[in-house]
Amino acid sequence: MHIFGNFGLGGAEMGAVRLIQSFEDSTFVHAICSISPNVSMKNILPEGINCYSLGLDGRSYTAFIPLLRLLRSTQTDIAHVNNLAPWCDVAVASKLAGCHCVETFHGVEEEQIKFPGWRRGLLRTACALSSRVAAVSEASKNLLVKLTGIKGQKIQVIPNGVDTDLFGSPVSEEEKRKIRISYHLPENGFLFGCVSALRPVKDHEGLIKAFSLFMSSNESVARQKNANLVLVGDGPLASQLQLYSRQLGIQENVIFIGRRNDVNKLLQALDGFVLNSKTEGMSYAILEAMASGLPVIATNVGANAELIHHGTEGYLYSPGDLKSLTGFMADLIGNEAYLLKMKEAARKKIVEFYSIHKMVSSYKDLYEEVLSKEKNKAA
Repeated sequence: MHIFGNFGLGGAEMGAVRLIQSFEDSTFVHAICSISPNVSMKNILPEGINCYSLGLDGRSYTAFIPLLRLLRSTQTDIAHVNNLAPWCDVAVASKLAGCHCVETFHGVEEEQIKFPGWRRGLLRTACALSSRVAAVSEASKNLLVKLTGIKGQKIQVIPNGVDTDLFGSPVSEEEKRKIRISYHLPENGFLFGCVSALRPVKDHEGLIKAFSLFMSSNESVARQKNANLVLVGDGPLASQLQLYSRQLGIQENVIFIGRRNDVNKLLQALDGFVLNSKTEGMSYAILEAMASGLPVIATNVGANAELIHHGTEGYLYSPGDLKSLTGFMADLIGNEAYLLKMKEAARKKIVEFYSIHKMVSSYKDLYEEVLSKEKNKAA
C-alpha cells in the first residue's frame, strides 16, 4: 500500500505511479491510499490497482485509526509512505496492524534546516516503528538527518528513476519541427522549457525575470535565434505569471501551455531545460529532461548537484542569482557544439545511473528483505 497525505500529482505521487507501472513482479500487489479526500488517481494507474481515500480534510491527530482499519481489511504487508506529513500515522497504524512501514523521504518545500523539538521527537519515533527508511538522494538523506536527528546509517538512498525508453534520445531536426507544429509552438528557433507546477517554491517569477534580462541584454542573439520560454504546468500562480510576462513586455516569447500528460513528447520539441526552484528533492522534471537529451540549467539545491556536473550536463547557480541564470541561457544558445556535447552527456548519465529499472530493482530488494526478516522471525 503506497500512502500519501494527498494526491497532489507532485514528484512523490508520480514516482509511486511510475514504480507501480514498472513493477513486473506479480507476487507484489500494489494499492494507493490518500489521507485527504482528493480526486482518484485511477485514471493514471494501471488497471486493477485499488485506490483509497480516508477522506480526512485538514490536520487530524487520529488518522491512524481509519488507516489501521484499512490496513487490516486489505491485509497489507507493507505500508510504503512518501514524505513526512503522514509518516507518524502510518508508522503507528502499521505497528498496530502487524505490517511493515517503509518511509521514502523526498524533501521539504519550506527552506528549513531544523524542526522544533516536538516534531523531531515524533519523527524519530516513527523511524523506530518503521522497518526501513529511504531517501531519494544523498542530499535528501543529509537533510532528513538535519531536520530530525535520525542517524544517517538508518537511511538507505534509493535514487528516483525514469523510463529511458519513454523519455528517449533527441529526435532529428525535422521530427522536432513536426512536434513543435503539433503543439502550436514556434517551428524554428531556440526553445527553453520548464516543466513544473506553477507554485511559489518553483520561482517561475524569477525565471521569467531572468528570461526578460536575457532577451534585453542579448537582444540581437535572442532575435536571431528566435528564443522562447515554454512553461509546462498549472497551478495557483498561472494568471499572476501571465500578467507578469505582459508587464515585462515578453508575453509573445513566454508560452504557457498548462498541464500535459504527454511531457515525454513535448520535451523532444525543446532545446534546453531550466528549473529555478528554491528547494528540490530529486527532481523528476530534471531526470526526464536529461533522459530526453536536454542540457539543464538549475539552482544548486537538493540533488541537483548529484545530477548535473556544472559545465558537463548543464549549469548550476545559487537560488536568486538571476544574473548567472541569464548568462547560462546565453551560453546555451550561443555554442552549438558545446550544446551537443551537453545533450549527449545528460542522456548518458540518466541511462547509466537513474533508470526506472534501477529504482524498481532497489525497491523490490527492499520489500523482499523486509518480508524475509518477518519470515525468519516466524520460523
